Amino acid sequence: MKFFDAVKFIGRYARNPSQIGAVCPSSSFLAGKMAAGARKGAKAGSVVAELGAGTGAVTKSLVKLGDDIENFKLYSIEFDAALAEILRGNYPHVNVVNDSAENLGKILGEDAKNLSAVVSSLPLLSLPDCVVGSILSEVERILPSGAVFVQFTYNLFRKPQDLGFSKLRHMGRSFVFLNVPPARVDVFIKP
Repeated sequence: MKFFDAVKFIGRYARNPSQIGAVCPSSSFLAGKMAAGARKGAKAGSVVAELGAGTGAVTKSLVKLGDDIENFKLYSIEFDAALAEILRGNYPHVNVVNDSAENLGKILGEDAKNLSAVVSSLPLLSLPDCVVGSILSEVERILPSGAVFVQFTYNLFRKPQDLGFSKLRHMGRSFVFLNVPPARVDVFIKP
């Protein structure tokens, strides 16, 4: 990550910590685990949607999926306009959208039918419950059967079931201690 991008990220956190949710961008170790979760079920023509892309720490690992998957398409959705601009500058071939994750279906349009994964770096523990409920309902609605949802949390002891999914099944979790702070990655699948 570029030095000035990291400084901008920290500045955005200082202005609105509940929206940004992390004091520094995700490590490459966490980003790698998130991308590995997204790889499950990905095939030619797959679409991956990234929620809460920030300055692109996870985006960088997701872009690499395109090296192995023919006709791969990545959407990176970021609510903060300044961070979305950084993403556009750093990843010109990614579909960067400055919008709310609550509008995922509208954002993806026809590409939703090829959705293989939703990768979320959203700070679900610090967002208002009504917003979290709306986002997770949209994810459940739009994910096709066999697609995955990948979410990380800094609360290592929170039960994955606490997210409240009714249609997604928890597949597994992994811990990333080489991150500030340490994190856990959970992968869910829509049967």
